[in-house]
Amino acid sequence: MHVAPDLIEQIAQQLQQIAIDPARARELAIEVSRLNSAVLGAIDNINFDDEPAAFRALLERHSR
Repeated sequence: MHVAPDLIEQIAQQLQQIAIDPARARELAIEVSRLNSAVLGAIDNINFDDEPAAFRALLERHSR
């Protein structure tokens, strides 16, 4: 899933009341996109009551 840099800037402004440099927003958008894709890829393989460490292991597997 693609996360747009302008979304990162909007979230930073609205939720944190900070301004982010557009270049940094582009970098963060890439990182958030990767993380979001890993979470979406792992979501069917974990339950709410599972050990938290299992979620981290799933994220690591799906982030590659």
